[in-house]
Amino acid sequence: MGQGYTEQTDNPLAMLPVELLQRLTDAHCHPADDLAGLDTALIAIEQLHTGRLCAQSSTLENQSYTRSLAVAHPDRVVPFFGLHPWFVHSISLSSPSSLPNKQEHYTTLFPEVGTDPSLQPLVDSLLPPTSLETYLTTLEQNLIQYPHSHVGEIGLDRAFRLPLPTHLQPPRGHGSSRSKLQTPIEHQLALVRAQLDLAIKLRRHVSFHSVRSSKETVTLLRDYLDHDPGFQSIHACLHSFGGSPETIRQLQKVHHNLFFSFAAVISGRSPRFSEMLRAVDDARLLVESDFSDTLKIDEQISEVVEAICTARSWTREYCVAQLEKNWLSFLEVEPEGSRPKRKSKKERKMDEQARRRQAEEAEE
Repeated sequence: MGQGYTEQTDNPLAMLPVELLQRLTDAHCHPADDLAGLDTALIAIEQLHTGRLCAQSSTLENQSYTRSLAVAHPDRVVPFFGLHPWFVHSISLSSPSSLPNKQEHYTTLFPEVGTDPSLQPLVDSLLPPTSLETYLTTLEQNLIQYPHSHVGEIGLDRAFRLPLPTHLQPPRGHGSSRSKLQTPIEHQLALVRAQLDLAIKLRRHVSFHSVRSSKETVTLLRDYLDHDPGFQSIHACLHSFGGSPETIRQLQKVHHNLFFSFAAVISGRSPRFSEMLRAVDDARLLVESDFSDTLKIDEQISEVVEAICTARSWTREYCVAQLEKNWLSFLEVEPEGSRPKRKSKKERKMDEQARRRQAEEAEE
């Protein structure tokens, strides 16, 4: 999740033609977090040409903003409800009847709090704990109320550290605005599993965040494949996936229900970006902006489409047609235990030859 906090782009790349943008879906964006406010995001969506937006939730507070976006733009906004790993620290695994107080909760989750008095102002600024049971009840209500909704953004992040309260942050350029506190991966996994279980129960798809946690992500997905037949009936999109091309290939071999989406502003930072784009099977590839600055979504989608065309020697038309087809495939719910037949080597070679012919014709 970029969520717009650090998003910057000076890329003068030309936009895709309107008729192509209208056929595309931004598989992962954050209009609910638009720094200009919800009203501005609602208006901005009307000005966009990108056909559909998968509006991700991330905090306890902005689930209601996602609902507002879905109500205002039911034909263009696909709502995703879920709790991002950056914000799961406020969730307690205790039942509502035995919910600890704020100090107890954060001292248990972050043992450093009990030994480092300098962390107390940060703890004071955090939300009081919410029971996992209470949160899941709200999540299920949202998913049922919006039958075309899905689960996201959820996932694992070993890089994120909790930010300091604004009044405790050092002047710009004079130190980090982040604290040393990181939500334990065990706690993150508990939240991911709870939300994945609900997605499987309701047969909803998932947008998954994985940062510096490829090993844990691979293990988690394998565990679900081995022990929960329902997992194969839903699709999971690994958004702005930060793993290696080798990990992408490994995951695709094991899991038929995984898709990968890429954002130029996030994935494009990797020196192996083009290699990552080529590692994904044609039918598993999606595009995203990961932007909260809603007005810039068209620009970001255009940029990542151009990156795909360059990396894979596709024409724009072919690329958009493939992405359009992939999005419709992502929305499908698989029969439990199903596993689609993988294309033969001969079929894949014929597809590649057809793409090359199309590219050559476009250049003439």
